Amino acid sequence: MSSEEAAERLREDGVVLLRGVLPSSLVERFWHAAVSCFTAVEDRPTVAKHHRLNRFSNSLLIEALADASLVDSPLPKEELIAPVTSPEPAALFSKALGGDWDCRLEHSWLRKKFAPGDSPDGRNVSQGWHQDGGLGVHFPEPAGSYDERGYWISTAPMTELVTCWIPLDACGVDAPGLEFVRGPQPGLLHFTELADGDLRQRFDMARFWAPEMEPGDAVVFQNSVLHRTQMAVGMTQDRVSVEYRVFPMAR
Repeated sequence: MSSEEAAERLREDGVVLLRGVLPSSLVERFWHAAVSCFTAVEDRPTVAKHHRLNRFSNSLLIEALADASLVDSPLPKEELIAPVTSPEPAALFSKALGGDWDCRLEHSWLRKKFAPGDSPDGRNVSQGWHQDGGLGVHFPEPAGSYDERGYWISTAPMTELVTCWIPLDACGVDAPGLEFVRGPQPGLLHFTELADGDLRQRFDMARFWAPEMEPGDAVVFQNSVLHRTQMAVGMTQDRVSVEYRVFPMAR
């Protein structure tokens, strides 16, 4: 897929899958660091707090991969951001955001998702439907503005960003991946409208998409796109991933 084709897919569908854009050697270093990081942080509450361990989503700030107290071979800063400075993703961010961009590591995450029933303490760490453009947005009660089908229309502006999500394990078949509702949304959906059953009534089933992905792939999506952790009965493998939030450069 050319950069122009990828940018057009991102505009139309709100999400585009870039196959094999990252070298296997880089992905392997990330994977080993990630596995080491999650193992080490469990009995290090002070360090876990510093890296903002969230036990509900089983996530850490991506900068934990550079912490020598957690990782035997910590990733230097230039390697930590290498996935988003790779030519294909970097060019796509510029097209999507209309110019220069900035990857903010304080909003970029390392995550581990367990196969159904595989969480060591029984927690469900899958993330439900949401939009990344809701970052930092205060949601009022849904009132005042509705479309012709009776759905609430948010007047709150979305945070301008694109997300680059990279699996470090194969996912979508044996391990949890991501599921999307393809197509940009005109605004933020209220959290009361994000139940799976409600969304499947609201959107045509053809718009629901859960791609099978391999290490080295990357998926880039707009701030308005609905997505969640994809779980399926029969999955037996866990998955680690990294995700970067990319913002327009301050002007």
